[in-house]
Amino acid sequence: MKVDARGKECPQPVVMTKKALDSIEEGIVTVLLDSEISRDNVLKFAQSQGLSADVSEKNGEFTIEIAKGFTCATPADEQAGKPDDTKVVLYVGSESIGSGDCDLGKKLMNNFIKNIENMNYLPKTIICVNSGVFLTTTNDETIKALWQLKGVNVLSCGTCLEYFNLEDDLQVGEITDAYTVMKKLFDADKVIRL
Repeated sequence: MKVDARGKECPQPVVMTKKALDSIEEGIVTVLLDSEISRDNVLKFAQSQGLSADVSEKNGEFTIEIAKGFTCATPADEQAGKPDDTKVVLYVGSESIGSGDCDLGKKLMNNFIKNIENMNYLPKTIICVNSGVFLTTTNDETIKALWQLKGVNVLSCGTCLEYFNLEDDLQVGEITDAYTVMKKLFDADKVIRL
């Protein structure tokens, strides 16, 4: 199977590779890339999945061949990456990630939210507070991505929605209060903060 990820922005080369690998039980996935960063990201992904990968370069373009299903699995290997009953809460405190350039931070947040569906398991709850509520009200990309997360409870802070005058603009999930937010955080087995 061939994946042409040339010209694709991060994280699309990894996502495309993951989808190709998920679609086969056994075989070789050949990934075409034109960026060293994408090459490194795809190689790291393959290694994180316990797969062998060979890379070659020609005229500034990279070809990675990833082999799947040709090794003997042990019972421990079969359990790796399977979801468990861990209650994971994703806490989103802003519409952007990081403290550098705001536009870059918003782009990164969009990419992170859009890639939740590509994880091995989903969080139980996503809590949006402060300017994070823009992701559930005015950001079409993240609204679409959040709608696709079946079974995930998406909560937006009511006080935050009021502060930004967005209480009538909620497009996905439910309005919540500080008590519910704190209860979800305290009841969680794991909290991931974006």
